Amino acid sequence: MIEKGYHPNLVVYNTILGGLCKVGNTERAVRFLMVMEERGFEPDIVAHNTVVDCLCKNGLLNEALDLFSRVKVKGIRPDVITYSCLIRVMCNSGQRKEATRLLNEMVDNDIPMFSCIVYWSMHIARRR
Repeated sequence: MIEKGYHPNLVVYNTILGGLCKVGNTERAVRFLMVMEERGFEPDIVAHNTVVDCLCKNGLLNEALDLFSRVKVKGIRPDVITYSCLIRVMCNSGQRKEATRLLNEMVDNDIPMFSCIVYWSMHIARRR
């Protein structure tokens, strides 16, 4: 693409990233975040959420949490989607204390959390 003179913008990069995740190329998606930065595009929360979700769906919670930490270090504010992806996989893997910690973090950071509360309530109801 670049060799042909086309200089993609953040939307194009995010679309490519989403495609990589959709077809299961999780490792390439993670590397692609670095490529974006190397080319002068700071991945936004949409790009990071795409990869966090992909990692979570592929059972790579530790990697997703590492990326989550890097997002916060960079000064990018995680949103309800970021937290929802992580909380979902934590609940599904029995990590309720960690999921609760993230819910509390959301409250502390004034992040709207309606969808997380609904998911958490449904998860608890299934366990009874």
